[in-house]
Amino acid sequence: MCTTIVQGIPVAADSSLSQDQISQLVSELKQTWTWEGRQVGRIELICAGQMIHLLAYEKPVFQCIPLKYNESKGANQ
Repeated sequence: MCTTIVQGIPVAADSSLSQDQISQLVSELKQTWTWEGRQVGRIELICAGQMIHLLAYEKPVFQCIPLKYNESKGANQ
């Protein structure tokens, strides 16, 4: 397993995969997830015989909301 960064995404890939194969898989996955409104956080590519197991993890989304959210929006006036 080798770890690299492809298009800003950490990728752990089986050493039997070429850099071109890795880049293409990452590009296709990133495009699909972008259409779905999701962001890829990291990817693992594992070869098993004639198959490639692609494990993708979504990037966590953090948002800060004030405790008095309704008051700041004028809902309690």
